[in-house]
Amino acid sequence: MSEPTRQSSARKGRAVLTLKDYDRFCLADPDFYEVPERYPDDHDRLAAARRPAPPGWERDEWGWWVTLRPRGAAPPRQGWRIHVSVALPDLALAVEIVWGHCVAAGLPFDFVRSRATARELGDDRAERPAGGRLVTVYPADDSALERALGDLGVLLDGLAGAYVLGALRHRSGPLYVHYGTHGTDLLERPDGTREPASRRAVFTPPDWLSLPGVLREDLAALHAPPAGEFPYRVERALGLRAGGGTYLATDRRTGGRVVLREARPHAGIDRRGEDAVTRLGRLWALRRRLAGLECVPRLIEHRTWGEHHFLAEEFLEGTCLEEAASAAFPLTSGPRAAAEAGPYTAWALGVVEQVAAALEALADRGLCPGGLRPRDILLRPGGRVALTRTASLAAPSDEPAAGGFDFRVPDGRTGAAAARYLLDRLRLWLFLPLPYRGPEKLHTLTAAVERHYPVPPGFGARLLSGLWPAGHPAGEDRAGALFAARRPDWPAIRDSLVRGIHAVATPDRPDRLFPATPTDPSSLGGHSFGYGAAGVLYALHRVGAAVPDDCTDWLLRAAERDPRPLPGLYDGLHGVALTLEQLGRRQEALAVLDRCRPLEERVASAGLAGGSAGIALTLLRFAALTGDGALYDRALRAAGHAARAVEDGPPPATADAPPPYGLLHGATGVAVLHLRLYEETGDLTCLDVAGRALRHDTARLTALPDGTLTLFDGTAHLPYLHGGSAGLAYAVRDFLTHRPEPDLAPLPEALRRTCDPVHVHNCGLLRGRAGSIATLAALGEGPDSPAVLRQVRRLAWHARTHRGNLAFPGFRLLRLSSDLATGAAGILLALGRVFDGTGPVLPFLDPRPSPRPHREGGERRVGDPGAAGAGRGGDPGPLAV
Repeated sequence: MSEPTRQSSARKGRAVLTLKDYDRFCLADPDFYEVPERYPDDHDRLAAARRPAPPGWERDEWGWWVTLRPRGAAPPRQGWRIHVSVALPDLALAVEIVWGHCVAAGLPFDFVRSRATARELGDDRAERPAGGRLVTVYPADDSALERALGDLGVLLDGLAGAYVLGALRHRSGPLYVHYGTHGTDLLERPDGTREPASRRAVFTPPDWLSLPGVLREDLAALHAPPAGEFPYRVERALGLRAGGGTYLATDRRTGGRVVLREARPHAGIDRRGEDAVTRLGRLWALRRRLAGLECVPRLIEHRTWGEHHFLAEEFLEGTCLEEAASAAFPLTSGPRAAAEAGPYTAWALGVVEQVAAALEALADRGLCPGGLRPRDILLRPGGRVALTRTASLAAPSDEPAAGGFDFRVPDGRTGAAAARYLLDRLRLWLFLPLPYRGPEKLHTLTAAVERHYPVPPGFGARLLSGLWPAGHPAGEDRAGALFAARRPDWPAIRDSLVRGIHAVATPDRPDRLFPATPTDPSSLGGHSFGYGAAGVLYALHRVGAAVPDDCTDWLLRAAERDPRPLPGLYDGLHGVALTLEQLGRRQEALAVLDRCRPLEERVASAGLAGGSAGIALTLLRFAALTGDGALYDRALRAAGHAARAVEDGPPPATADAPPPYGLLHGATGVAVLHLRLYEETGDLTCLDVAGRALRHDTARLTALPDGTLTLFDGTAHLPYLHGGSAGLAYAVRDFLTHRPEPDLAPLPEALRRTCDPVHVHNCGLLRGRAGSIATLAALGEGPDSPAVLRQVRRLAWHARTHRGNLAFPGFRLLRLSSDLATGAAGILLALGRVFDGTGPVLPFLDPRPSPRPHREGGERRVGDPGAAGAGRGGDPGPLAV
C-alpha cells in the first residue's frame, strides 16, 4: 500500500527518509511541509530562551536550540559532551541551574528552547538517540569534564529523566556523557584519519580513546547485569521506538514464543504528557479486562527489569492486515483490476466482518474504541482476526498512522457510532488507500470505489454517510471536479494551478521560495531545480505563465549566498543557471556557471540529478548559446567522466546510498547525455556509450504477472520516472530511433502499458501519476488518448484546494507541495506537455529534430584527454530544453 522512499540527497548521494523524518516536517504547519524550527511554540518558550546573552558571551539559535558561548570561543570540534535529561516539569529549573553554572565556569552550552519542542524530541515517534538530550554542556578537556560532572551532579541531584541512548549515565543521573563531534559526522583518529561517529543506542566510545577516570565506575555500572533473572531470550526486534521496543522472544521457562513490549521511564512522551511506562500500565490493565477473548493475545505477565518495564503476551501466528492488503491489492493495472477486483472485494468485506465481530466482543466488556490501525489487525490462519495493540481502543490516540491515514475516532462519537466509524474508515482504506484532507474528497473516493469494485449497491453512499463529520455542511469536491470531467478543462486547471503556485510564494523568506517536499532528514526547499525554487520557476515559464521578477531575484540571491554550493542539474547550481537563462538572465546564469567550475572537478556520481551527465548537458546548452569553447571543453570532460562510469557496469554505489539505477541517478541518465551528444556530433562512439549505459538498466527490468514492466533496484519494483521503468522510456525511444535493435523493440509498448495504472499512491512528476502522464505523451499518446485521459481524471483522487486554488500534496501525501519533483509544478509541467505540447517535460529528454552528420577528421571524442582547452571550430548547435 505504501511506496518505498528513495529521496534525492544533495550531500550524501541518495538518503532514505523514514516516516520519522517526514514527521519532523509536519510539526510546524498544518498545510505544508515546514522546517521544524518554525514550530509554533512562542507561547511556551523558556524564560532562559528569551534572555539576552550575559556580558562577554555570544548567543545564537539554530533549529530548536539556544546556544551560548564565551565570546570568541567555540566547542571543540570533537570531545566529551554532557547531556542533562530531566522530565518536562523540571526542564526550566534544570536550564536555569546549568546556565548559572556554565556562565560562572566559562563552559559553552546549549538547551532546547521550549517545553513543547522538548516534548517533540522525546515523542515516541522521534529519533531514539534524541530523547533526553535537552541540555548539552561542552567541556574543553578531561579535567573540565570531571569538574563539570562533579558540580552539576550536586546542583541537579534528585532530578530524573529519560535514559539518553548512546550515552553513559553518570552515577544515578540526570547527567549523561558521550564522545561526539561538532558540525560533522566524522571523528578524527590520532593518526589523522577519519571515521564515522557511532550512532549505536549503546554507549560505544572510540576504540582509540582513553576513558577518563571519572567515568570508569559509570562504565562498570553499565556493564553490570541488572539484579534478578530475566526469563526471556530476545530473538529479534519487531519495532523500535523512543519509548521502548517490541520484540519477539522465547520464554526460557516454557520454550514458548512471546511478544515483549518494553517501556522506558520518562521516554516516549505523548501529547497528553504520559510516558511509555504509563501507557504500558494502561495496556496491562486493559488486557486483564479483556482476558479470555479470542481476538486479543493472551496476557502472560508484567515485570520490571533493569529499570525497564516489560509486558509479555502470547505470540500469535499471522500477517498484519497492512501487509496482507498490500500484497493482495488489485488496482495496480487495468488487467489485474479486471481479474482480481471481485475476489479482493469478497476478501476485504470478510475481513471487515471479522473486525466488526472483534469490536463487538470488546464492547461486551465495556470497551469503547478510540482508534484502530490496519497494522494492529492480525489475520490469523483460518480467517480469524486478532487486535494486537488495544491501548488506543480505550482512548483516542494522538498519533496519526503511518502515511497520513487517520484511524482515530472523531470527537463526539462513542460506542456503536465509534465502532461504525472505524469500520467504515477501514473499508475505504482497503479499497482505495489514499489519505484525504476534508470530507469533500470522500465524494470522489467513494465514487472511485464503486467504479472499480463490485461492491454491494449503495456501498459508496453508506461510506459517505458513515465518514461525513457530524454538523459539517454538505459540499462538493471542487478540486476533483476539474479533473473528473469527460474531458478535463485544461485552461481552467492550468490557471488555477498557476494562481496557487503564485499565492504560496514567499520571496521574503531566505530559506525557501515555495513549499516543497523534504529531500533529506535536514533539508527542505531551497534553490535547487528538483525540489526547490528553480524547478518551480522553470515550470511556470514552460507553460507560458508569469514569473514574477521578485521570484527570479530570489533565485539569483539564493544561489549567490549559498555558503556550500553544490554542482548538478537537479541538486545544485547547474539547474539554477539553466533556469536563469530560460528566464532571460543569461549573464547572471553564466556567472553562476562560472562559480560551478571548481565544483565540477569533485563530482563523483555520473547521473543526471547531481552528477556529470546533468552537468555535461547543461554546459553543452550554454556552449551552444554562447559559442564558448571553454564551456564545451568542460562539457566534454564531464561527459567523459560519465562514459567511464558505465564502461564496465552500472555506476557504482557511493557511501551510505543505494546503488544508482534509472534516469536521474543511474545509467539511463548517462545514456540520455550520449544520445544528445550523438545528435549534436554524429559521432557513433556516443551512440555506443548510450547503448551500453542503457542496457545496464534495461537488464534490471522485470515483467510482473499483470503485464507491467518495472525496474527492480534490489528492494522494490519501480515504475516511476525518477528511477524506474518510465524513465527508461525516453532513452529507449531515442536509441531505437538511431539504432533499431530487435531485443529492445518491444520495450516502448510494454512501457506504455505500464504508464496506465489504476492506483498510484503519489501524484507527483518524478514518482507518481504525473510522471506516467508525461511518459505517455513522450511515447506518442495525445490529449485525446484514452490512457492519458484515464490518468488525468484520476488526478482527482489527489487534487486539493488551498485558498480557493488547485494544490497537490507532495511525496507521502502528508502536506501540500509546489515543487517540480513531487508537487504542483511537476503536475503543471506534465499536463502542459500533454495538452499544450510544451516540449520535453524535463530538460534534455527530447531529441534534436534530426542528428547532425558525423564529420570525419580532427573531431574530438567525448572523454578524449587531449580535447580540453584545445578550442573548437564552429559553434555547437542548440540542445533542446
